[in-house]
Amino acid sequence: MRRLPEAVKRRIVEHLACYQSHAEVAALILEEFGLILTPRHVRVYDPHSFQFAASYQWVEHHCAVRERFRSEIGSIAIYHKAVRLQRLEDLFLRAAEKGDGRQAAKLLEQAAKEVGNYFER
Repeated sequence: MRRLPEAVKRRIVEHLACYQSHAEVAALILEEFGLILTPRHVRVYDPHSFQFAASYQWVEHHCAVRERFRSEIGSIAIYHKAVRLQRLEDLFLRAAEKGDGRQAAKLLEQAAKEVGNYFER
């Protein structure tokens, strides 16, 4: 395969740092740059892959982007379990008030799974 431009390499590493799969990254690069890559080509830029063969600068960039991604996602309310449980409780109470037992049961099941998969049939 021919040598990739630095901008493409940077985007590959950024997508990987944001937990995109190798196939998803290949599709995104096709969409953004019009370059056809296989997941195998993408793995070369994934520091967690056994096929990693890129320079150390991409490892540093991956770490920086991943840290920024984690801090940004932490500011999203639904990322936190307590917020999700609170919203599920609100939905459950509304469903129970309406007498929608089926929806209430589904919400209870989802809440049980949220706190550690404590749901059994």
